[in-house]
Amino acid sequence: MTGCSASGSAANDCDASFGPGAMSSSVEVTGGAGEGPRVQVPEGLTAEQSQRSLITDDGADGDRGDARVADDDTLVAVNLALFESGTGSELLSSPTWDADRGASFVLMDPEMENPLAESLRCAVAGDRVVAAFNPEDSALLAGQGTIAEGESIVGVIDVVTVDDLVASGKTRNLPSGFPAVVTDESGRPGVVLPPRPAPDGSRSADRIVGDGPEVEADDAVIAQVLAVGWNGTVDPQNNSWDTMAGQGGPKPIGTEDDIAASGATYRAELTGHTVGSQVVIVEGGENARVVVVDIVSVG
Repeated sequence: MTGCSASGSAANDCDASFGPGAMSSSVEVTGGAGEGPRVQVPEGLTAEQSQRSLITDDGADGDRGDARVADDDTLVAVNLALFESGTGSELLSSPTWDADRGASFVLMDPEMENPLAESLRCAVAGDRVVAAFNPEDSALLAGQGTIAEGESIVGVIDVVTVDDLVASGKTRNLPSGFPAVVTDESGRPGVVLPPRPAPDGSRSADRIVGDGPEVEADDAVIAQVLAVGWNGTVDPQNNSWDTMAGQGGPKPIGTEDDIAASGATYRAELTGHTVGSQVVIVEGGENARVVVVDIVSVG
């Protein structure tokens, strides 16, 4: 499967996995973007192949421009509802359809078999996807839920944001006294510690400045994290880079109020930085460490 680059590429050139079909095109949806939908599925239609109809923010034939698209190695925030096609009964719905809060996240990981992710491929923020999944894909989506054998699931999915899994923006030099941070071609960071005792207190600085929204104290942050002790030991509990393939990728850090529960003592240092940034945090003291955080998204 070939897709377009996630960042800086035209969605017009993206190669989608699912195309429109008789079922996805015939589902009647009421409720606009940002509202919980209701659906009516025509009787007698089945989805032998998974299909999706894409309702774009500027019309079905509109120019998608250079918007960031949902493709491999992106994180897509969505509001969604899933329905059983035979009865039209609702199987799942996002807790809120507010475009700024409460979205669910879908990881576009090429190593994972995920029909929901494939239905989003090539969509951009503001799009609505109406998908009809074949019985095999529907069984994967239903999980432990109950749907009739051979039945299809119909999904209505509003794309809220599409973000890269790594920091992307303008690189700047870190202030004097910070460790050196380098990244490889995949965006994975490495830390070179200075030959000096650990500092006292905490400080942070942007190494990469993203162009996304500014993080607020009550934002639930999703991030890539690498924590390295001042002795050079990587903390396996705070290293999302080694758990990406098939194991979840970016980790939820939460809000500033979640610090006590999450143990992410560095969360407060992220407030005021922008989504897409790479923030380098030095925590001093007895258990001094360096935390490199790529702010992927907020929910």
